[in-house]
Amino acid sequence: MTERTKTLTMSVQETAEELGVCDKTVYDLVHRQDFPAIWIGHRVRISRAGLAEWVRANEQKRVEV
Repeated sequence: MTERTKTLTMSVQETAEELGVCDKTVYDLVHRQDFPAIWIGHRVRISRAGLAEWVRANEQKRVEV
């Protein structure tokens, strides 16, 4: 991620970069009930703190998308 002020939420592209996956994988994840996606109108944002918590909660699991 570029050097800039950290926001409370991230775009799909920023989330994909943080997780090391492709955008499509994140688009699939945002439809899961347990994923920290926030819908604002037609846009989706991912909670930075929620993502860290979600990763910790799924460390030992295989996540199916």
